[in-house]
Amino acid sequence: MNKPVKLPEIRKETFTKARESLGLSTKELSGMACLSVRQIEQIENGESSSFYGDQVKFTAAKKVAGLLKLKSEEAFDFAGIAQLAKAVEANEKLQGEANASVVRKETKSEKVKEEKTTEQKPQKSNASNITDSVVDDRVKSKAPVDPKKKLFLLLAIAAAVIFSVVNLRPLFFPEPVKEEVVITQEVAQEPAPAEAPAEVKPATAAIAEPTPVTVSTECPPADAAALNYKPEAPKKAGDMVYLQSKTAQTVCVVDATGKTQNKILEPGVGVSVYGKPPLKVLTGGLNQIDLYYQGAKVRLANTNSKTINLEPAEIIQPVAPATSTDSQLR
Repeated sequence: MNKPVKLPEIRKETFTKARESLGLSTKELSGMACLSVRQIEQIENGESSSFYGDQVKFTAAKKVAGLLKLKSEEAFDFAGIAQLAKAVEANEKLQGEANASVVRKETKSEKVKEEKTTEQKPQKSNASNITDSVVDDRVKSKAPVDPKKKLFLLLAIAAAVIFSVVNLRPLFFPEPVKEEVVITQEVAQEPAPAEAPAEVKPATAAIAEPTPVTVSTECPPADAAALNYKPEAPKKAGDMVYLQSKTAQTVCVVDATGKTQNKILEPGVGVSVYGKPPLKVLTGGLNQIDLYYQGAKVRLANTNSKTINLEPAEIIQPVAPATSTDSQLR
């Protein structure tokens, strides 16, 4: 009976730190690894609902570790794998010796029968050949299977599953269609004079081309009195803020360690920024951007400010309702 292969444990904190040290977001890393953003997040938080199995998740984590320039010892915990491999090898060795002893006994008994048959009926030489072939078939059928072949077969199946997932990803996770706004400018033509000479030609009005808007890459200045916000019913951890700008601007996020991340946002494009809470967000105006923190949209009464401090709130687990008694039901 084949035993399931124990996989190394994924060091999720190492993946998160390596990605942040390279300045990559989960969306950018998912595009490089040909995986979904949800799969990258589950490699970092330990969940596995977006994968078909632990083997598929382990193979995807190896690919992401290569992109983040992580060694196998840094990305995975191999504790207990070597001991399990030795135990399996010893068990297979004992099983192989037991099978070999049974084969030797059967072979010896077959040879004794063959000698007796040869002494009594020497003319039937074909029977001995048939007996030898049967013994060889039994020996071959009872030989232990090489564990390396099993591992190679499992890896081949996992590679086929990953290849099919990558090719079929656009069918299940279609890319959002970006809407482009085309502005057409009409120029009103001035009416020609009633008695204009024949040789005078009306001049055509030149259409001025709109100048492109340049966005500065520097952080917006912080307000002297920044707003403070703390969620009332948090659903997620407070180490991430999701930003979606309404206009083209540069937004900066400063975490508790003093690390500053600059993000140049286009209208309608969102980005997730990770850091140690509390998080300080510097914008060109809070009325020009939508913020989502701890699983809910940040709603403010005063949107004229440009700076906001996001303080994490403790996630409270829902309490199971008590069992109703007969008196309460009545």
